[in-house]
Amino acid sequence: MQRLLDFLYQQREIAVFLGLEILSVWLLVNFNNRHNAAFLNSSNEAIANVNQTSENIGEYFHLTEVNKQLMLENEKLQQELQKLRTEKNSQLDTIDQYQVIGARVINNTFDRNVNFLTISAGRKDSINVGMGVISSFGVVGQVKSVTNNFATIYSLLHPKLMVSSKVKRTETKCTVQWDQVTYDRASLKYIPRHIDLKEGDSIVTSGFNSVFPENILVGTVDELHLEEHMTFYEAKLKLATDFTSLHQVFVIKDLLKQEKDSLEVL
Repeated sequence: MQRLLDFLYQQREIAVFLGLEILSVWLLVNFNNRHNAAFLNSSNEAIANVNQTSENIGEYFHLTEVNKQLMLENEKLQQELQKLRTEKNSQLDTIDQYQVIGARVINNTFDRNVNFLTISAGRKDSINVGMGVISSFGVVGQVKSVTNNFATIYSLLHPKLMVSSKVKRTETKCTVQWDQVTYDRASLKYIPRHIDLKEGDSIVTSGFNSVFPENILVGTVDELHLEEHMTFYEAKLKLATDFTSLHQVFVIKDLLKQEKDSLEVL
């Protein structure tokens, strides 16, 4: 303690000098309008720079995560397409029938009674009304409207969208439609009671229209109910696509749609 007091005593001139300097600056800033304004402006600018730097750093790390997600989704999509190509020799022509157009999700709702997405691709990217939209995990929805640069999508979380599907294990045709209850589940309809439906069964697209290729995952059965008087199962499936974290989607263009439609016109 004595040593500390001796040190402070020896440095008393410096301490007095620093004290007077601080007092002078304080008096100058508080009682001189010009210097006061300059000081405040400098302080505000410094704080703004710090905030901007912090925001840029946050955005950088967020974009890094988004880019990682997109890379994983692209890789998974390529794997799924390759899997479809190699499942059956006859499917090679089916896969080559479709063009995949990537797009970024710029708006998305999933907590309303009717839900839509907006994507960063439009007419200039060869996107048209009615095209199917998927993620690297499964079905997302169908194109509702298009401008030159953007498109809005009927989300699978929209009660008017019905997806022609099938039980992958049994090839039984069915329909998937959202029941407006939760964002991660939908109703599975029109599966006859004689079918051996099981929890965990994969539900995939049927390929019976020009919206989606065959065997795109829609979800998996996680609830089913059947009573003696019922003709069809009451069933729910857990959706393959997580609509709360969509960043990238892929629009499916059927290159043979016009030819097929011309044959099926009434």
